[in-house]
Amino acid sequence: MMEILANLFGFGIPIAFFLLSYIGVHIVFEKDAKKTIPLIWEKGGLLHKLLNRKDYEVFDKSKIKYRDGDNT
Repeated sequence: MMEILANLFGFGIPIAFFLLSYIGVHIVFEKDAKKTIPLIWEKGGLLHKLLNRKDYEVFDKSKIKYRDGDNT
């Protein structure tokens, strides 16, 4: 049980500190630019753009051309 708690704190505390540092640096950049800049996970941010890409085509089975001898 102690090992699990040690691992949780060992990973959780640095992640929390990194997150707080990132937000602090982000606020400073926003003040310098005098405009709002989206955070990574906000709409318009890097992570949001990566996860919501629409540059791929959804597979459509009805567009497939079947030939004689296909095992379908």
